[in-house]
Amino acid sequence: MKFGYPQVLYAIPVALALLGWAFHWARRRRARLRERFTGAGDRTWAASNADKRAHGLDTALTAAAVVFLGLALARPLWFRPDERNELRGVPYLIALDASRSMLATDVRPSRWNVTTNALDRFLAGNRADHVGLLTFSGVAYLNAPLTFDTLALRTMLRYLDPNVLEDPGSSLTSALERAGRYFETNQIHPRLVLLVSDGEDLTGNPVETARRLSREYRMKVCTIGVGTVTGSKVPLLRGGAAKNSFGQEVISRLNEGNLQRLAVATGGRYFRLGDRGQGLEEFRDTVLVPTTEAIAREDLKNYREAYALPLALALVCLVGKTFLAAGRRTRPRGFAAIRLPQTAAPPR
Repeated sequence: MKFGYPQVLYAIPVALALLGWAFHWARRRRARLRERFTGAGDRTWAASNADKRAHGLDTALTAAAVVFLGLALARPLWFRPDERNELRGVPYLIALDASRSMLATDVRPSRWNVTTNALDRFLAGNRADHVGLLTFSGVAYLNAPLTFDTLALRTMLRYLDPNVLEDPGSSLTSALERAGRYFETNQIHPRLVLLVSDGEDLTGNPVETARRLSREYRMKVCTIGVGTVTGSKVPLLRGGAAKNSFGQEVISRLNEGNLQRLAVATGGRYFRLGDRGQGLEEFRDTVLVPTTEAIAREDLKNYREAYALPLALALVCLVGKTFLAAGRRTRPRGFAAIRLPQTAAPPR
């Protein structure tokens, strides 16, 4: 349940306190008037013979009517679980690793092909999320701002190719900072990033960057790990394998520890992609669905007015007071016998 005007709820205890004070003042006033009429001292014959039980019930009905009227004025709302009217469209950015290490073949046919095919199926099953696409290697680029047109994103994925990117290396830090700037500049909430990568980072400290962005921008990062721990060589377009500055062939491995620490630092979760993109489906079920419901519960359009129930109960209490008529209910009371003073018997 949600209240449209929750501040009214704070006035209910104040109203009950004022009501109690009014009843107490009226009782003392009646006592003073009775004492003025009958004089000081105990005058049992002058005590009220009103039905105390009826008066107590009348007071309870009055207090209940005040409470129910206060609840009705606070505008209670019931959440309506109707998917046609729920606010859908969780805003999040997909940060896709497009470095050459994604061309490794430790998963067949390659990390890049498995990832893009899984993302294509994931976006095809998208209900109505607000998705943007960001790719990164040594530098991060915003390929598509947040959009509902997932068909355009799927088409864009087909034309992306790590072989044509000129920025060497892989920088998770640049991807996180670019996502944070985009969210902050456009004032988008909530701020969620889905980072799809093998976890390798050649520059900076992505965990510290993620922790800082979470603190400054309240950005959450969920990570998807691609590849295997054993790893594979990084192939080149012209053939052969990439080599480092010492002339040794580069072996790219899935760095799960890096991705897990990065997700934990922002309150997110880590998933392994899997052969058929199972990690993306887990992300949808455990992150997107709860976030969608939370956003829907914040939108008053998805609620149904429920003030009629407390208003009806308040009317029932007032009608009950009318039929009770506590002011006219009395209890019969006997008076003490009047004893005449005894006198001496007259002489005969």
